[in-house]
Amino acid sequence: MLDIQIHGGEVRISGCFDCGYMGLYDGEKIHLYDKPDRLRDWKTVRERLGPDCSDDALSACLTEYFNAFEEKIRKNRKQVNDNFLILAFEDWEACGYPFWEISGLTRSEFLPPDPDENVYNPYWDEMNALESAYQDAPNDGTQEKADVEAVLRKNFPALDWDALLTSIEPEYLSLEDGNIAFQCSDGFGAELLCGAYDVLDESLTFQEWHNH
Repeated sequence: MLDIQIHGGEVRISGCFDCGYMGLYDGEKIHLYDKPDRLRDWKTVRERLGPDCSDDALSACLTEYFNAFEEKIRKNRKQVNDNFLILAFEDWEACGYPFWEISGLTRSEFLPPDPDENVYNPYWDEMNALESAYQDAPNDGTQEKADVEAVLRKNFPALDWDALLTSIEPEYLSLEDGNIAFQCSDGFGAELLCGAYDVLDESLTFQEWHNH
């Protein structure tokens, strides 16, 4: 949980924020860039407080809001994680990235004789259908969605998914008016995830995916 305090015109953040596979961010990696006067003008704040609210009231409002945001991610962790995975995989598939060349990330017993020709190609149609279901769609539980991770693990067993997911390194989390923005990289030299960035709105829709 987060604790946001405002003293002497400065914002201080402690605690942590769990973004699922995108990482667990602690206070040093969590940023809230606006000063208190700008924060009072946030729509998120104006809907809950008057424009002349005290620092204590503003602190309590922001703490409650972003902890509720985190709780929504926890409640819908599966869809959020799956959306993250399909966005990342879409990048690797688009360029035919040879993940099997990364030491420690490949289960060689599952590689076909010619991975350059046979790893991605057989599954393009199935993966494209998953991508369409998650594109610009909420992850707040209001829509039924396929199990992306199960499909990826089944179709691409040569990639050591457990090794990749446990290696992800959170870099920063930005708290914004009605959004959060995260950035993370993998622990294999940022080969597959390098400054992977996106913005989640209140419906947990991914809005601005960038990787590398």
